[in-house]
Formats: sequence, C-alpha cells, structure tokens
Amino acid sequence: MSSIVVEGRLVDSSFAPRWGQVEIRDGTIRRVGNLGLRPDLKMGEGQLIFPGFVDVHTHLRHGHEHKEDFASACRAALNGGVTCMLDMPNNPVPPVTAKMLADKEAAVADLPMDIGFYVGLGPDTRPSGHRHYKAFMGPSVGSLFFHDDGQLAETVRHYQDCRITFHCEDPEMLRQLADAPSHEQQRPEKAEQQAVSTALKLARRYGFRVHVAHLSQADSLPELMAAAHRSWQDDQGLPGVVWEATPHHLFFDWDNRHQFSRNNFLKMNPPLRSAASRGLLLEAFMRGDIHFLSTDHAPHTVDEKAGENPSGVPLLDTYGAFVSWLMKQGMSAQQMCQHACHWPGLFTARKVGRILPGYRGHLAILDWNSPWTVAAEDLHTKCAWSPFEGVTLPARVAYTVASGRLFRHGVEVN
Repeated sequence: MSSIVVEGRLVDSSFAPRWGQVEIRDGTIRRVGNLGLRPDLKMGEGQLIFPGFVDVHTHLRHGHEHKEDFASACRAALNGGVTCMLDMPNNPVPPVTAKMLADKEAAVADLPMDIGFYVGLGPDTRPSGHRHYKAFMGPSVGSLFFHDDGQLAETVRHYQDCRITFHCEDPEMLRQLADAPSHEQQRPEKAEQQAVSTALKLARRYGFRVHVAHLSQADSLPELMAAAHRSWQDDQGLPGVVWEATPHHLFFDWDNRHQFSRNNFLKMNPPLRSAASRGLLLEAFMRGDIHFLSTDHAPHTVDEKAGENPSGVPLLDTYGAFVSWLMKQGMSAQQMCQHACHWPGLFTARKVGRILPGYRGHLAILDWNSPWTVAAEDLHTKCAWSPFEGVTLPARVAYTVASGRLFRHGVEVN
C-alpha cells in the first residue's frame, strides 16, 4: 500500500489557507486536517498547497508526436501543477465516436495524472454516449470544422442534453476577411461575438449545454451570463452555459506583445486583442465572471512557428506560475481554487480539484519564495519553448503530487 503525508498551508474552494496535513493512500485522499502524523513532505509558510490544477482545454497532438506526445505533455503538466486535463479531438484522424478513443485511452492508462478526451462533433456526426464533445464553428488547426451555421444546426439538433464545447468564430465572417492584412484582422472580435450568439441560440432551440472555449473578449459576457442564469444545472451542479479564458488572452495583447522574446510566435485562434479589450477580460476574470482558467495548450515546434507559424502556443509548464500572477493581481487563493481546480474538476465529472477525503490524491504546491524567470531549459513540453520565456512570474510550482506520487518540476522524486 502506497502512502504519502503532506503538511503545510492548505487551500481549497471551501476554505482559505490554513495549516494542516493531507494523507494520501493508494492514490486517494483519505484524511485532511490536524492529523498528528509524521509528514513525508513538510512545506513552510512561503508555500501554498492547492488541489492539483485542472485544465479542460489542451491539444496533446496524438498523431503529431513530433510536437508533443502524451508522456511529454504529462511531464509538462506536472511541471505546471496540472494533474487532470482534457484533450481536444482535432487530430489527423479526428475521433468522432467514443469507440475511436481506444488508442488514446490506452496510451494514457499508465500515466499518474487524469487525462480525459473530447469526441469531435463535425458535419453529420451523432452523439455516441460520451460526456465531452467539441465543435469547431469555423476553420482552425485541423480538418474538423463547420462551413456555415446551417450545417452546424443540422448536426447539433441531434445533441439534446449533451454538453458541447464550442470554438466560437463565425465561418462566414472568417471567409469574408480571409484576405485582411493581419491574422488579428482576419479573425476579429465580432467573429467571436457572432459565433457565441449563434451557439447560445442553437442551445435554446435544441436543448444542449454550452461551454465556450477560450473567450478572448468581454463584450459577449452579458449575453453569456444571462444565458447561464436561465439555464438548468447539469448533473455536477454547473450551469448549462459555462466559459473559460486562457493565460495568453489575459496577459498578452497587440500593444504589449513586442516586449516579449517570443512575440512573433504569439499567433493563435482566436488571436490576441487590444490592450483595452484584454483589460476588460482580465477585470472580468478577477470578478469571478469566467468559470475556468484553461490553457488551450497547443504546441508547435520552433521551426514550424518560425516558418508557416501555425496557430497555437504551449502553456502547460507555466500553469501554476500564471496562477501566482493572477493572485498577484488580487485574486485570493480560495477564489483561484474555484476557477483552476473546483469548477473545472466538476466539468470533468472526475473526483478532482478538491482537498477532501475521497478525491484523487492530486496536489500542486506553489512556492512564493521562488519567483521564476521562465527559460526554455526549464520546460518539459516537447516543442521546448514558451510565450512566457524571459517573464518573471511571482511563484513556481515546487512540487506536484499526482495519484499520491511526488514530482519536483515535472520529475518524479523516488
């Protein structure tokens, strides 16, 4: 029987930082509190012990293993304190039924963290009993997308009571702007706003639940919040409409991007917005008006980014350090648990994201005594770069516990 006892300042969505111990046996949290046990790992006042972070939006590149593979993504995630993540389906052969996930599920079976998968939703697909579906409303990276709203409506009408995650960019607007001089002009905020409205309209008509991926602007929030207010809760207690924001849309913008060493690589879908728009999105996140902090981890090699520059940036290694940046902006540790652990944990429908008995033995320990100037040599993602290179973030993940196994900076401690 494997066991580990961790002692220090614990934080959960249900309590502010307080001193205590967590006993993990056979990969599950058994007891939490003032247990009087001899700790295997004792942290100090300068560290904070979170539930393992939960990232519900990653691209782990099955079929494009030169960019990333499941093992390297796992190391990168553990380096960043992420202990549960969901992988998107825009692979060379997109999985559009639950049965098509067999190879992916087999590849992650022996990894210490929790990895789940989305099934692709594309023209003419049907529900297959899976929990997570992903719809690309317009072209992004990969071939799985819809060409117009009519084609989308014809498909999603079959997904009553399902939860669909939408990449929201209006395909007709993208076609009209395809020759605009910059990536940002080709994919404007209005394209996202229109697509959000379309997704919500179809949800009302056909009775499915909505998750809006990588929201990049705040103008859609009134419509989203009204839809969430009138929606019914799912079986995990989440509203029928939820949405996320990413580190890159909260930190980088058109105006500040030139300060950073990897500024030419800061291309993604949807693209960066203006400084004013980013400021409004960050304010919304700080108010608690955005449910999840998700990375949209989308690795491409340095050579690919220096050449064709496909859309996407890698962010798993820096998840926990970015959490510390958000806390430096004023978000409390308990609030941060809500958006980085508890609510995304509910979304996965797994026993993750809480420091409570019966939950998975996952922890992420942020060390406030160790500010981190991000460097390529500190990363575990196979693509070996980060948009945060050269940026000093207030804290770094010192240790991660995944299924009761201890990791330091992504490497297991024996």
